[in-house]
Amino acid sequence: MKKVMAFGSFDMLHKGHEAYLKEAKSYGDYLIVIVARDDSIMKFKGKEPKNDENYRLEQIKKLDFVDEAVL
Repeated sequence: MKKVMAFGSFDMLHKGHEAYLKEAKSYGDYLIVIVARDDSIMKFKGKEPKNDENYRLEQIKKLDFVDEAVL
């Protein structure tokens, strides 16, 4: 089994995020998504996310093509 990993903040999840993750999944059999923590977003983007990390994680977990999602 080939595992694929994708990373992002996924704040305000939209179709572009879904397309990115579907493409990532096409490279393997098992998709693991890493959702950025709030403090990382603040550090790299200089602003707080609109949705907290736990909410964003739960939204990613709801996508049927995502096999695993973690912070």
